[in-house]
Amino acid sequence: MADTVEGKQAKAESLQLLNKVDGKKRSHDPAFKGPIEDRSCTDIICCILFVAYIIGMVVVGIIAFIEGDLDRLLLPTDSQGKVCGKDYPNQKYLVFFDLTKCIKFDISQLSSPSCPTPQVCVSKCPTKNEAGITVSYENMICKPGIAKPNTTSERTTLIKESKCAPYYLASAPVLYRCIPTGLGGLNKHVTNSQSNANVTGTSIYEAIKNLKIVLDAQNVGMKIIDDVKAVWYWILVGFILAMVLALIYIVITRWIAGPLIWFTILAVIALIIFGMYWCFSKFKMLNDSGESKPFELKFTVDLSTYKDSKETWLALGILLSIMLVIILLILLVMCSRIKIAVEMISEASKALSSMLSTLFFPLIPWLMQLILFVWFIAVLLYLSTNGKPQYETVDVPENDIYNLTNSADCNAKTFDSMYPNTSASCILIGYKENKYLLRMQVYHFFGWLWIMNFIIALGQCVLAGAFASWYFAFDKPEDIPTLPVLSSFWRTIRYHTGSLAFGAAIIAIVQMIRAVLEYIDRKLKEYGQDNKAVKFILCCCKCCFWCLEKCLRFLNKNAYIVIAIYGKNFCSSAKDAFQLLLRNVLRVAAVNSVTSFLLFLGKVFVTGIIGVASYFWFRKVNEDDPTSLNYDVVPVIITIIFAYVVTVLFFDVYDMCIDTIFLCFLEDIERNNGSVEKPYYMSDSLKKILQKQNRGSVERVDGASDDAAGKPKSDE
Repeated sequence: MADTVEGKQAKAESLQLLNKVDGKKRSHDPAFKGPIEDRSCTDIICCILFVAYIIGMVVVGIIAFIEGDLDRLLLPTDSQGKVCGKDYPNQKYLVFFDLTKCIKFDISQLSSPSCPTPQVCVSKCPTKNEAGITVSYENMICKPGIAKPNTTSERTTLIKESKCAPYYLASAPVLYRCIPTGLGGLNKHVTNSQSNANVTGTSIYEAIKNLKIVLDAQNVGMKIIDDVKAVWYWILVGFILAMVLALIYIVITRWIAGPLIWFTILAVIALIIFGMYWCFSKFKMLNDSGESKPFELKFTVDLSTYKDSKETWLALGILLSIMLVIILLILLVMCSRIKIAVEMISEASKALSSMLSTLFFPLIPWLMQLILFVWFIAVLLYLSTNGKPQYETVDVPENDIYNLTNSADCNAKTFDSMYPNTSASCILIGYKENKYLLRMQVYHFFGWLWIMNFIIALGQCVLAGAFASWYFAFDKPEDIPTLPVLSSFWRTIRYHTGSLAFGAAIIAIVQMIRAVLEYIDRKLKEYGQDNKAVKFILCCCKCCFWCLEKCLRFLNKNAYIVIAIYGKNFCSSAKDAFQLLLRNVLRVAAVNSVTSFLLFLGKVFVTGIIGVASYFWFRKVNEDDPTSLNYDVVPVIITIIFAYVVTVLFFDVYDMCIDTIFLCFLEDIERNNGSVEKPYYMSDSLKKILQKQNRGSVERVDGASDDAAGKPKSDE
């Protein structure tokens, strides 16, 4: 009996804490029926600054397009700064005179001509291995403006003075650069007798070994493209099925939210257990057969190396086991809170079913973000080519008659005429940035962050306005406004562009600080100054700003909901949202965490079904025709990625709907008490869980009334 009394006392204290008020509650307003129509423009100064900043970004883009040259990135550049295929229309390939001098040549140098050897544009790459001293006169490759020799002595002189190539290797174009092929078959030395330099397959391989990653990646990329071309229609089918499955999941949640949520939980657990069984079975099979390939975590053309390695399956099995333990622990902690979260999800499903256009509205912000991203990348690329060419001397011989030195500035146009009897060369080493380039890049980058966050804010505020209209429609669907999404979009753009820009700017500033910290970290590593103390400080700073961004995103999201409902400015809305959430902190903790987790499981459930189905389907396709696919796992991965993207697109709307309804629900219980004068707008199922009801007869606008329980006619 004592235990029962103590239990009741604890429950009473819990309810008292649950309803604790910090700040001033909203009073009942009989004229309030959801998002107000009588509004005024908010945060006008922020709107003006935002528009001015966008104009500045357009100006930066125009400057970049006028002064930049994208061909310098896409096409190779010779030693004199001429672009192959553009300045020389019939010569689109680049040849390196002596690749052995490119020992440190790597991927980054593909767009930066920093290999210290003369480079010239040619119409085709060399087709055989040959020494420069023996090649026919007409096939010699020389610098622009150098006449082909007619005698052996002229040829020898031109080679000694680095005006013509000392040797030639059978090559193939890779990104328009002539790269030697079949290095292993280069057994004989290709000798330049004038310098007694022997060139072998090993020496060339050492010179371009880092570039081999590009060659392998190109090979893998071509195979992946071939696979996608072969089964693109099945990938599209998987994408459509994911969209249909996500839509069905959301719609049927309206009627069977509880059973469906529990089924999803059990299905996800079953999928993980099945994955564990599959991985450990593969591990055991490869371990027992002794046919396992050694595991090396590096880039390889043969992706089957990973599939046929027992370590791969063991690692995946352990990873799935860890995921299972984490999910079970979370469920154990949240089990008691799932009931109210299920009701919130059910309410959200009703709203989405009533306004299916909300599910497809995110396509508009998504397309806006895509267009912005393309613009950002284009301007960034053009800005990166906005600079003056820099030339330096290389291969200066000892006791040079002109007293030249290596790495000295030079003029490529006049160098050969000024110093005709030297083997030194004047080559392009890069491009010097103008003093405003860094500022323009930073300005453009911050603008991209700002506008991206503005588009996110726009999508959230528009959806919040539509869902709030649904919640505060007392008699559904009669009281739901016509075209709620379009109406909310107009209100948001017409009145609250400045407020959304304000909130987006706050997030963009934090993201900019995080980007600066990452830049500092990279530079410190580059210069070897990343000691343990510096690493610790940077790590703490990055962690703090990451957490700050997450908190601000949560607060901004709720501020946008308040903006959509009441039409206040950003600061007032953020304050009201924060105080409302603070007054109901336990409910927030109970609902937000659980619903987010359940929605995550929903995403995993839909993606998992599509992933498992695609795995067995493409496996069957490959078994029926082993030559149809190079990598049978590639279409599976692409299908899973597409399925997850479309699932996230749908479920993010779901998440926004839940957050909006939850905030409206908190407003509802603060504004109203269930009396005839102050009836609740929440559904009967929510009233039942919270042990609340509308008392007596509630007169509605259309003259109808609730029954004694206060149930609206079309609440369900």
